[in-house]
Order: sequence, then C-alpha cells, then structure tokens
Amino acid sequence: MIFPYNFTYIISYRHSIERLNNLRRVLEWANGFSGAEVIVVEQDKHSTLKDINLNCRHIFVKTAMPFNKSWGFNIGLKAANSGIIVFGDSDLVMDPQQFIESVKMLNQYEMVNPYNSVIDLNAQESQMNFAQISAISRPGRGETDIQKVPLCGGICIFRREAIEKIGGWHEDFIGWGGEDDFQSVKVKAFLTWHENAAKCYHLHHERVSPDMKWYQRNLQLLQKLSGMSKDELRKVINNVVPKSGLKYKYDNF
Repeated sequence: MIFPYNFTYIISYRHSIERLNNLRRVLEWANGFSGAEVIVVEQDKHSTLKDINLNCRHIFVKTAMPFNKSWGFNIGLKAANSGIIVFGDSDLVMDPQQFIESVKMLNQYEMVNPYNSVIDLNAQESQMNFAQISAISRPGRGETDIQKVPLCGGICIFRREAIEKIGGWHEDFIGWGGEDDFQSVKVKAFLTWHENAAKCYHLHHERVSPDMKWYQRNLQLLQKLSGMSKDELRKVINNVVPKSGLKYKYDNF
C-alpha cells in the first residue's frame, strides 16, 4: 500500500553486511510512502553504496573517524528538500499507517516521536513482510523494563523550522551513545512535542560493543550539557550551528 505524504527521511549509515541487509529493508519500507524523499548519508574511508542501486539519494562523506550519527543527520538535513524532516536508524521500521498518523500530528506539534516501545525482532521475523511485522504485538523495550526509549531515539519527526531552531544534531557525540539523549533535552527545552503510543520494530543484527573511550567521553559530555540552563543551551546551539553539517569537517581526523 502506498501512503501519500511529502517528507524527507534521513538515514546516517556506516557499512557492514548486516547493516546493508537491514538498510535495504528500511529503504523498502520508507520508499513505500509516495512523495517521500529518502537520503542515506554514508560515512567511511571508502563508499560501499556508490555502486548499489538502493532507490534513494546517496551522499558519501570520506572520513576515518568513528561513526558520527549526528554529523550524518546534519549533512542530510542540509540536502533535504521538504518542510518535514524524519531522522531514522538503518534498522528500524514501524506500521506505515501509524507512522503517517504521527507525521500528520506536526499540525499540532513541532516534533513527534511516533512510538513509545521497541520490539526486537529475531532473524526470521526480520524477513517478514511489513504487514506481518506490524502484527507482532508482544511487549517491547519501554514496556517490560527500565530501558526507556529516548524521545529522539530511533525515529523522530520534525518540522524543518523546528529542527533548525534547535541547531540540528550535536556533532560532538562521536561513536555510540548520548546524541539521542541530548537531542531529547533540546526538544523538551525549546519545542512543542508529542510521543505516540505505538510500537517500532528493530531488525535483527549482532550487537556490537561500543568503543568505551568514546562512550565514556559521550556520557561526560551528556552530563555536562544536560545540566545547563535554557540560556546556556541556546549559547551552545548558536555556537555549533556554523560548524554543523560540513561534509569535510573531519578530513584531518
């Protein structure tokens, strides 16, 4: 089924075989929305996706630095052509109708999180069609444990002027951890927002342990930023905006 709505769906990506398989599924899902502009920002030493037809806009940025999801999101934001911006991980899908209902809620809010729980799929479930996946209704993360889904974790939907008002994503979070949490801090401080009671589905892949050096650094940065006043946060946003989304920012890393 094709759901008509105009928005830009941005995915920040670094290659592995498992990630590519999941990316193909996510792109199949995202391209099911008529009018969707889908952008994949690939960051690595060499491009793997340049010779693969994935039915999306592909932007490659060359870097040897650890994966920086926020940087990729900001590059995609600069390239986007619509007034509705969706940021999504390369391994998450959800019920298409529930997703579109969340997009429509931007008539009332500046930012919408389209779900409040995440179901981790096994390898077999991850290969099901999207109607079958959407019918899986067991409790997910956020319902059965204390691992609350961050407001801006996984998939989040913004009016363009709203994401620009909070300076995009904070690129000082390098490697895994912290960027979703700080984005949530900024949204709660400066935007009107809503979280829907729906489920998202996490496609199966092997878990990768984060680089603990960068992870600990990210946690310290998150603690520092999260303790700031609104005036201090605004100064941080104003300071990073001119340096955000620059394709060649990390050439000398």
